[in-house]
Amino acid sequence: MDDDYRELTNQLFATATAMLEDAIEAAVAGQSPRIPPSQLAVHARRLQASARDVAVFAETAMIVAKMGVNQRPNRRKRPR
Repeated sequence: MDDDYRELTNQLFATATAMLEDAIEAAVAGQSPRIPPSQLAVHARRLQASARDVAVFAETAMIVAKMGVNQRPNRRKRPR
């Protein structure tokens, strides 16, 4: 795997990590016994949206990682 694929994959994982941290906030907030049902729905929607977004980044990381592994060994690098 060349450096470009590795860097992109690592950035995708870093972004997914940040998104998971945001999802944790929504999940923790939804555990409070003191919040009204309407707020529970808000936190549930935030958690649901975060899960979808993380799934997209995970799928993208998988695609990029596979592309990097399956690249031709003699592939010419782009000039920088």
